[in-house]
Amino acid sequence: MKPKVLIVENSWTMRETLRLLLSGDFDCTTAADGESGLAQALADPPDAVLSDVNMDGMDGYELCRRLRAEPSLKDIPVVFVSGYPAREDVGPDQGAPDAYLVKPAKPTMLIAQLHALLRRDGGIPPPAKAMGKKG
Repeated sequence: MKPKVLIVENSWTMRETLRLLLSGDFDCTTAADGESGLAQALADPPDAVLSDVNMDGMDGYELCRRLRAEPSLKDIPVVFVSGYPAREDVGPDQGAPDAYLVKPAKPTMLIAQLHALLRRDGGIPPPAKAMGKKG
């Protein structure tokens, strides 16, 4: 059984690109904004959340902060993928993610980061075919 990853991204093109990219290793669901991403996570908790930072309404930092405020979701790893550098002034209690990748992120780096976070949190180990690949 593949780990479940919730992709929260306001750009349809980027959301679908990430879903297709990750679908070999992960069971992906998508949300178009932070509000719907939070609702989906509450209804069906994923193993990890991959989120954009800059979204209308609830941004990635607020989404991460609210995920961590929910007892049933607080330990889910959160990865940000953004065109902007990480904010230095945001700590764990203020919505800092577990990992931050700047676009364009290499697909192999993104997949490896998700697998590493899932292993750390007791998730499902990566498939053997993903090990040792460079890219």
